[in-house]
Amino acid sequence: MPERSDTGSIVSRIRRHYEELPPSERRLADLILDFPGEIAGYSATELAALAGASKAAATRLVRRLGFASYDEARRSARDAQTWGSPVYLLHKTNGQGLPLAAKIKHYLDRDIANMVRSFEALDPDRLDEIVAAMLTARRLWLLGFRNSQALASYAQSQFLQVREDVHLLHPGVGELAGFLAGMDARDLLVAIGFRRRLPRLRRTMAAAAAAGVPILYITDPTARKTAAHARWTLYCEVSGVGVLDSYSSATALLHLLAVAMVHKAGDAGRRRLKRIEDLHEDLGDFD
Repeated sequence: MPERSDTGSIVSRIRRHYEELPPSERRLADLILDFPGEIAGYSATELAALAGASKAAATRLVRRLGFASYDEARRSARDAQTWGSPVYLLHKTNGQGLPLAAKIKHYLDRDIANMVRSFEALDPDRLDEIVAAMLTARRLWLLGFRNSQALASYAQSQFLQVREDVHLLHPGVGELAGFLAGMDARDLLVAIGFRRRLPRLRRTMAAAAAAGVPILYITDPTARKTAAHARWTLYCEVSGVGVLDSYSSATALLHLLAVAMVHKAGDAGRRRLKRIEDLHEDLGDFD
């Protein structure tokens, strides 16, 4: 058996020990490698039955992998699901047997539920405070990594309709430091960071906060460490029906912020919108 110092995800541990596994444990390991999330939802007896092995084989396997117990291994898989790993969200029964119409309704119902939960949690007074700060800041900065970068780009296009000096921070190592060096308390950073966040997001937000920059953080309820750097935090539910997160609630929230900015900007906001539309026509931007 390995020492308890064996670390890493259950998948990485299986790969390290796979060649030494006896047949019964290997059947269990194969099931977990194909569907790592199964261990999060099943007891040792249930998982063993799925693999055609015994409960004793399941107990021996998790001990061989360096876990103190089956429950510890199951908690590790649950943590990976909370973290948003698509591999751990796969299940043998995902979507099987459902007609297309039922799948479509299931996805729609989940997205609607996510938006309802996200919007019901909004405090109107707090939201008004955020919108006012976004309009009066000297410069508005948008930051996001991985999937959140696409949301940050969308937010930039929306907020530019209302005000000037809306900038998308580039995640490159040198470029990001250069932008941060010029930011201060007169600016506002909108950081978008949904689960499977990179450590650079937390470090960037910490650097901006240290410079006195107020931060609006748009994230999901699993955020912990990064939220400590923000002046305001807005949470969006993003859990999808399938193995990938759904960002419909996040897109809707960004749209809401942009519309609220237009209303709060009043005549100045409407003049800017009109000027932009006139320029689109002069430039022949659209067919």
